[in-house]
Amino acid sequence: NIYTRIMNPTSDVLEKRVAAMEGGIGALALASGSAATTYAIMTICEAGDNIISTSTLYGGTYTLFAHQLPRFGVEVKFGDHKKIDDMARLIDSKTKAIFCESIGNPAANVVDVPKMAKLARKNGIPLIVDNTVPSPYLFRPIEHGADIIVHSLTKYMGGHGTTIGGIIVDSGKFPWAEHKRKFSRLNTPDPSYHGVIYTEAMGDAAFIGAARVVPLRNMGAAISPFNSFLILQGIESLAVRMDRHCENA
Repeated sequence: NIYTRIMNPTSDVLEKRVAAMEGGIGALALASGSAATTYAIMTICEAGDNIISTSTLYGGTYTLFAHQLPRFGVEVKFGDHKKIDDMARLIDSKTKAIFCESIGNPAANVVDVPKMAKLARKNGIPLIVDNTVPSPYLFRPIEHGADIIVHSLTKYMGGHGTTIGGIIVDSGKFPWAEHKRKFSRLNTPDPSYHGVIYTEAMGDAAFIGAARVVPLRNMGAAISPFNSFLILQGIESLAVRMDRHCENA
């Protein structure tokens, strides 16, 4: 563990636990769900790129996509999750990802993740799924073709209203090295980190490794280790709480 902004023993336990719950190769815990969404996109996007997103989103995510990312040169094109063909027409040569929420917050709309995953894979781009609402106890998007998962750990995973946190989970299944030109940041030497080529140095974990040492290391939305501890405490009762939520619903 080099430095707590980049990694920490307590946060490492949280990362490994959530990665196991989602079925991913690795994870990166962050200060909030908003940080997780932002860093997941910034790891692969730069000025001039765009992403495709469903239009039914958590308000904070919509504001990030509609107003903040465009100021940094990243366009977000919104589409109706029920009209996959219309979303497909939004994709162009500069599209770097498709983003959706598995269950929308607060609309509670259910996205067809397998269809979204098929569209993403057909176009050689990853599907990023915000899985905050169902949690991995009810739904595991990686099993349905998603490549990257983000969470606000503040909600059901933490469960007690004591803590803010977020996390990115990497499935380890997207073939970054097969798309060298589109994802050049993962496939060419990074002068900001000793000239490393992430796909060569980290293999299937190239994305999550780059997320740790580029946006997190340089912009610093690090989770407090104590918050990681509190979220781990919350995860202990996740199954019981989610069963009760479902009964109440």
